[in-house]
Amino acid sequence: MDVQGAFDTVMRNRLVLRLREQGWPNHLARWAGSFMGGRSARVRYQDTVTPSSPLQCGLPQGSPVSPILFLLYTEPIYRLGNPRGRFGYADDTAILSIGDTVDETSAMASSSIAGMVRWGAENGVSFDTKKTEVRHFSRSKLRTTPAVRHGDVEKYPEPALRWLGIWLDSRLSFRLHVEKWAAKAKAVAYHLWGLTNTVHGPLPSAVRGAVRACVEPVLLHGSEAWYPGKTRPRWTHPTKDLPSSNQHLV
Repeated sequence: MDVQGAFDTVMRNRLVLRLREQGWPNHLARWAGSFMGGRSARVRYQDTVTPSSPLQCGLPQGSPVSPILFLLYTEPIYRLGNPRGRFGYADDTAILSIGDTVDETSAMASSSIAGMVRWGAENGVSFDTKKTEVRHFSRSKLRTTPAVRHGDVEKYPEPALRWLGIWLDSRLSFRLHVEKWAAKAKAVAYHLWGLTNTVHGPLPSAVRGAVRACVEPVLLHGSEAWYPGKTRPRWTHPTKDLPSSNQHLV
């Protein structure tokens, strides 16, 4: 789920109250209020500039402290329902629901979303339904893929879901993720290949350094999420190792 407007939704007095409720020192809460107070904005289009208008809410874009204050402002989201099933990064929130059937997890997810929407209505925060994505994860092939409700909108599962640059498929095989990032790494490698020449090209050591700096980070993006190493423990005998089934992806 994505917060619509993000920084623009933060209200000054409510932020100050939230910081005090969270136990931050009084002088810090007052500073945050001062930071948001007395701001104005005007619009420039070509040679035309509008008069300044006072801003009643919103954190300034570009300030290094704005993302921190925004996260503190939206912190209650991660205490709604089951906190262990909520994950956030910037203005994106992921909800994980675990159950015996997809119907059960869909109902749980719909309930969690409804709770977030209610919280948002009370705090002047809205969530963009167009950016809400759904994905069911199951070991077996699903016969049905029920929708999850976001307000009046039914969101049906996507073939794959991307979160923080990591592609998640229904069985968490990460094949699509590897294919996507391997293709990007290959494109970068082709660019480097075009710069090399056996006669007038750069030194091999320089090319090797470029590969490590430019190709490997792309190829291995998010590998911590899916690559268990050369061996992985057996589920029935944790002390014994098996060859990793994901070795062929590398």
